[in-house]
Amino acid sequence: MTMMNTTLRTSLAMLALSTAIVASGAAAAEPAASQPSASANIAPIVSSPQASAIAIEVDGTLLPGAAYQAHGGEATMLPLRAVAEQLGYTVKWSQADRSAIISKDDMSAAVTAGAKEYGVNGSSASLPAAPELTEGQLHVPSAFVENALHATVAISAGSVSITTQAQQPEQPVHQQTAQTTGVITAIQDDEKYASVHIQGVWPDGLVLKVSEDTVYQRADETKLEWSDLRLGMTVKAEHSLAMTLSLPPQTGAYTLTVLDAELPGELLGTAGTVEEIRTDEQGHASYLVKGQGLTNLSQNDIVLRLSDDTAIVDKEGKPVEPGSIEQGTKVIGFYQPVMTKSLPAISQAVKIVVETELPQQP
Repeated sequence: MTMMNTTLRTSLAMLALSTAIVASGAAAAEPAASQPSASANIAPIVSSPQASAIAIEVDGTLLPGAAYQAHGGEATMLPLRAVAEQLGYTVKWSQADRSAIISKDDMSAAVTAGAKEYGVNGSSASLPAAPELTEGQLHVPSAFVENALHATVAISAGSVSITTQAQQPEQPVHQQTAQTTGVITAIQDDEKYASVHIQGVWPDGLVLKVSEDTVYQRADETKLEWSDLRLGMTVKAEHSLAMTLSLPPQTGAYTLTVLDAELPGELLGTAGTVEEIRTDEQGHASYLVKGQGLTNLSQNDIVLRLSDDTAIVDKEGKPVEPGSIEQGTKVIGFYQPVMTKSLPAISQAVKIVVETELPQQP
């Protein structure tokens, strides 16, 4: 009897322990939402959605990195090192000032994270958006690849195709073209990437890239050479309809026709504002122009003496009325390199391009 009672007590104890274990397990298995929490009012941390990655191809080779849209879709950002090295450039990174030097042959460019300004062979230019450090990599706008690395960037939904000049397909014989007329404000005399800038100074106007196939001629179709082009010439360009999205836009030139009746010699140029207008006893006007010289020898401040032979035109080379120029008018003046030693220097004006909209001569 005693043994039976002992066995019964042991069984009851084991049953109670099993019930407790089952109850505890059931409570632990309840959804967390049904359990009270002291931090119930704290908002959960939600990761921001990442920008959609865009695949990149360089001359048909798919890169491991990806591009992305930034600044509300206004800029396509590309991984600088991956793209530049695929194009044959060397990239050197400086952690001290978060800048990169990109070089190949005799070309060198520099960009800095967070700065729109960049340099190419000693000249400065600006990007539509500042380079960014994303996931430890420096990303630059596509405009830098086009303007500094001289590649063509085609952007479509979900992909970016980058093509070097050597890999670009030949243009068909009957291709769609456009014509643009303007005054030459800059000549880039580079064996690989020669170009002329018309219809304004940076970032305005249009950059015309030339090649060994570009034809140079006068209005009567007399043949000219690349070396005949001069600052201040009015040219009519037949060029491709395709243009880069950079500022200024760039396109390939097929034919450059010089419209000037007489070919000028070497000229200097200054882009700026007419600060003062003077008139001599013979009725000839002089303009004091303050701004920026277009070449190393050009003056930032210059007094331009007008004569009966001075051409005054708009950005397309069409004549405008000289009397319409007033104090404050923005102009680009082209003048003889012979100047007085006064401050500011005085020179004979050959052609003045009026950037402000003025009534044209009938």
